[in-house]
Amino acid sequence: MVRLLRKPSRPVGLPPGSIFHVKPPISKKIRLSIIEYTEDMFIEKDHASIEECLKHMDSPSMTWIQVYGISDPTMVASIGKHFNLHSLMLEDIVTTGQRSKLDVYQDQVFMVVRLLQYDLSKKEVKDEQVSIVFGPNYLISFLEHDEDIFTAVKDRLRQGHNRMRKQGSDYLAYSLLDTIVDYYFVVLEKVDTDLDRLEEDLGSDPPPDTLQRIQHAKRDMIILRKAVWPIRDVVNRFLQLDSSLVSPTTQLYLRDVYDHTVQTIDIIEGFRDVVSGMFDIYLSNINIRTNEIMKVLTIMATIFVPLTFVTGVYGMNFENMPELHHPWGYPLAMLIMLCIAFGMLYYFHRKKWI
Repeated sequence: MVRLLRKPSRPVGLPPGSIFHVKPPISKKIRLSIIEYTEDMFIEKDHASIEECLKHMDSPSMTWIQVYGISDPTMVASIGKHFNLHSLMLEDIVTTGQRSKLDVYQDQVFMVVRLLQYDLSKKEVKDEQVSIVFGPNYLISFLEHDEDIFTAVKDRLRQGHNRMRKQGSDYLAYSLLDTIVDYYFVVLEKVDTDLDRLEEDLGSDPPPDTLQRIQHAKRDMIILRKAVWPIRDVVNRFLQLDSSLVSPTTQLYLRDVYDHTVQTIDIIEGFRDVVSGMFDIYLSNINIRTNEIMKVLTIMATIFVPLTFVTGVYGMNFENMPELHHPWGYPLAMLIMLCIAFGMLYYFHRKKWI
């Protein structure tokens, strides 16, 4: 249930805009990196200071500042102060259980999106928060961990003369959003593989942990649905945003992201139907297996009823029972019981009960 809890508890009564990190940190240290570029120029610096970031922010070229790790509220507040970020925006950045959304703050656009990744060791879906702020000629991204998930975007920027180097911060924000949506498809492929294996196990002899695996899959479906459904609203609002920060060229490409988002939603809904059907199949298999066991036990009990009657009759030990002193009494009694048993088995077989 911890994975399904979007917003962890925080102290009651804090004023709006209070920066209070309540989630266990993924990255204990905050790291800054800078990418500054134009069509003919590209500068990249890792492990930068806030002062270095501010110098690049004042240049007319496009500046991308990446913040890795948000567990230190004091450091985040300092970053927000230097970059003139609203206190409500900083609160949403640090409170990492936010629902995906898009807000407009004067000359800044703020987005919160959920990043999905697949944990191969635990065989489960995990989600993290990515916060993006962009203005006229800059973009600031906040990640919970120190892992670079936008490597593909950086590689495109390093290549030189291309479309991305000619566009502004809105196009860079679109590229980051498109990369996050691409991660959804990667995760869905992994989930699809796990569901296929689970279906194969259900079709044969389900192992003892099948029910736990189905419940695990249902939790993953909840996480997927909560992460992906709000993204459609974010992309749609980004697409229809009436602001000088968003160009018509970017809006054209945002339509493609919107289509991809709708496609992921359709896939997730299909997965939910499959998982629900798996639970019904599992219960049906359990009932069928129980019925088979009961049928075998019933047949065995039915066969032994007349045999028990015969042994009960000859177990009374009356003195005047003639069969007790017959030399062939015991073999005849055993033969009669065998004939009764095989006769009943033949009858059950003719009735197709076994």
